[in-house]
Amino acid sequence: MDALLKELPLHQSLARVFATLGEEGFWRALVDTLRLLVPLDNALVAVMQQGRVPRLLIDFDASGNESEELADYRVGMYLLDPFYLAVCAGINDGLHSLDSVAPDQFQQSEYYLSYFRSVVGADELQFMVNVEGAVLGLSLGRSTRFSLEEQGRLLCVRDWVLTAMRRHLQLLPPEGPVAEAAAGDLATLLDRFDARLSVREVETARLILQGFSSKAIAQQMGISPETVKVHRRNLYHKLNVNGHGELFALVLQPR
Repeated sequence: MDALLKELPLHQSLARVFATLGEEGFWRALVDTLRLLVPLDNALVAVMQQGRVPRLLIDFDASGNESEELADYRVGMYLLDPFYLAVCAGINDGLHSLDSVAPDQFQQSEYYLSYFRSVVGADELQFMVNVEGAVLGLSLGRSTRFSLEEQGRLLCVRDWVLTAMRRHLQLLPPEGPVAEAAAGDLATLLDRFDARLSVREVETARLILQGFSSKAIAQQMGISPETVKVHRRNLYHKLNVNGHGELFALVLQPR
């Protein structure tokens, strides 16, 4: 009985989640419930689909209030988001960690250092569910890493969270056609500079910006690390940049 009483706030919060299925307050109730299990700094709900700019449904800050839409993300930063890229590659329903989807040197990438770390934090987990050709993601961000124990707590509630997310969408009133912008790609962004990059150089630039090491780029492209260095040197020369940071600023940083 004592254990049940200690968990009373969680049970009460769960009741609010189920009471708001199909209603406006659902996402707030769900995020508030998850905060009882692990501390969070932010939460974001988005619909992601290959070939489309992600649709941001709601964004909560550390206080649980709705924050401003992530304008820079929709402008182009999503092209380097490991979770968006995982959706494009195909991802199963579940609770996914940043470590499980990010490249080997993601935390050394300029995207992480100058954007991700300030907007999301040091770590991110996402509940993801496939719905009608798209993926509905509930992102949980924090300025400190999620421990294995905290991830375990969220894994314990994974199944009902995913079921609730799917059921909430089913209960929403039908929407009219939603005009979703077609997604661009890094090759298109690089074309703006008329640098006449080769296909291999464009691919190298994409993998560098995502946070892959030279060794991982070589494995991805099926070439030697020495050839990767040649492609890197050539694209830096053609774009007149001196390194990864300048490449990121040239291609993706808001102007």
